[in-house]
Amino acid sequence: MGALTAVREDRFQCRRPARLYVTRVRRTEQLTPRMVRVTFGSEDLSAFLSNGTDQHVALYFYEPWVDLPRPFTPEAARELLPVARPRLRRYTIRADRPELGEVDMDFVLHGSDQLASGWAARAKPGDESIWYGPSPANPLDPETPWWLLFGDETALPALAASLEQLPPGSRARVVIEVADAEEQLPLYTGSGTEITWLHRNGRPAGSLLHKAVSALSLPPGPGRIWGAAERGVTGALREHFVRGHAIPRDRTRLTPYWTAGHSQDG
Repeated sequence: MGALTAVREDRFQCRRPARLYVTRVRRTEQLTPRMVRVTFGSEDLSAFLSNGTDQHVALYFYEPWVDLPRPFTPEAARELLPVARPRLRRYTIRADRPELGEVDMDFVLHGSDQLASGWAARAKPGDESIWYGPSPANPLDPETPWWLLFGDETALPALAASLEQLPPGSRARVVIEVADAEEQLPLYTGSGTEITWLHRNGRPAGSLLHKAVSALSLPPGPGRIWGAAERGVTGALREHFVRGHAIPRDRTRLTPYWTAGHSQDG
């Protein structure tokens, strides 16, 4: 019984240790007109411990003039701070293959002038990337009777990973807003999963998502809600569920992935 309990806590708490990784781009793939997948590789990634679902890492971006010491370690990064502090951008891990020493991340392309997405658009095999992670992740308890998952294109990597990791037989309602039909991606769906795609086609980001999600009738029972989108949208939907439907806060995980009027990489 003690061993079984330890395994359950490890699986559903999703809090394996984070560390610094120095990687190189192995390949890139254009998934849609506005999304590119970057595959990172290194020997260190053979020991990568995944937290699953919406885990993310912090990518380090140093100025071009910075001469990084080798080997580049957490201690070396701390020693550099007085003269060279990296800018950080957080991205979800889409998939990991420790047997190959590989990790995939999907980047929404916001323009070549944006720090992280601009880098991803130009990335080529051999380019170095330093990042720290992964973060804790949203646990998927098999005893949850239903799931509501929603988000915009910035949430697609986390949504896709979560759908692949839902316990067998899970009942899940998924709502996704993207720019247009070309931005849809093939997603794994179990027998109890229903996905609705919303196409903005020039309408304000988040307007369709907010309207569709707030109009849903929730099933009975203590389900869980996960969502990620623009800050105003996630905030309004948090109020809708917590205050309007009395869903306990600890059964919701609604995260702002970007803020209107600010750099989408910021």
